[in-house]
Amino acid sequence: MAQERKVGTLGVMALLSLPLVSMGFSVVTPAMATLAEHFAGKDVSWISTLPTLFVVIGTMLAGSIMGKKVKYRTLAIVGSLLYFIGGCAPATFDNYALTLVCRGVLGFGLGLMSPLGNALIIGLYKGQKQAAMLGYGTLCMNAGGIFLQMLGGALAGISWQITFWGHAFSLIALVLAFFLPEPNVQEPVKEAGPEKKEKMGKVVWMISAMLLLFNIINYPIMMNVSVLFVMRDAGGPAAAATALSLYTVAGCAAGLVFGKIFQYAKRWCFAIGFALCTCGVALVYFMNNGIMMTIGLMLVGFGFSIVMPTAMTWLGIGTPPSTVAMGTSIVMALMNLGAFASSIWLKVLNAIFKETIFSAILAAVVVFTALTVIFIVYNPFKEKK
Repeated sequence: MAQERKVGTLGVMALLSLPLVSMGFSVVTPAMATLAEHFAGKDVSWISTLPTLFVVIGTMLAGSIMGKKVKYRTLAIVGSLLYFIGGCAPATFDNYALTLVCRGVLGFGLGLMSPLGNALIIGLYKGQKQAAMLGYGTLCMNAGGIFLQMLGGALAGISWQITFWGHAFSLIALVLAFFLPEPNVQEPVKEAGPEKKEKMGKVVWMISAMLLLFNIINYPIMMNVSVLFVMRDAGGPAAAATALSLYTVAGCAAGLVFGKIFQYAKRWCFAIGFALCTCGVALVYFMNNGIMMTIGLMLVGFGFSIVMPTAMTWLGIGTPPSTVAMGTSIVMALMNLGAFASSIWLKVLNAIFKETIFSAILAAVVVFTALTVIFIVYNPFKEKK
């Protein structure tokens, strides 16, 4: 069994810098209205969604080579460099097509980086320390998301081009990538007879399907929150922006305390997380009051930030060590694919119900309730002490 390796302060900072900058493509979200006005007649939604497709490609490539053909540190350096170049380049020209090319480069760089943090934490830490570090990773991801959206909003008020300089935040990850620790390599014990290759556990596909479904169901709610607040006269766009910020703040809080939650709840973490998500979307669906809808979104943010690190803990103990890197990449790739596929889900809802807001929220209530029941019955950690 591989021993836990002691990681220094710079190594921990390098590890946590990866999730900190992982929401990089959201920098331009506050500038979408300005971009739509500037690129009149163009579908500027591609500027926001195109990176997610390239994240999937980059993530799958990273999973097949990290720790085997290419060092984790090298991938982090290359990924953050592509992130910086692709993210900031549109600030230097005025061309819609070239901007989309750069967004693809940004997404690919993010894809190379996205599985590294969780894979390294799983490889470097064991037991309670691993759970705590996965929680801190979720905390950094949410905190980075808050900062990047605030930064993007501030820069968008100056100029649509200036907004893209917000991606220079990736320089933090680029500098710290040089101090990224590598996991201990455990040589497989050779036995007589034909060499057996370790198979990836079915846990990888179960987690991937779960998080793919979560993003397909949850993304439409996040996208339509501002519309919902306006429809219900619950404070308008400003109140919706505050609610979404508090959704992320709640995720930070969950990441901070996840280690303790997992220490005591263990097998019940999924059930608790999805139960909170169920209660949250139910409040958003049934309540017309802005405060209650905000509380609902905070419950969803807290619940998902319990589900995510629990899923990565499950992956770490449910699949052979040699397949963790690829398994993490598959999970992250399908999770990002779920965000992109949510647009298809909205088209399905529109075709059936002739609207996409209330039907999407009600569908989330049903799905999250079903997942809660499943994990009350099913214990993902039953074979582990």
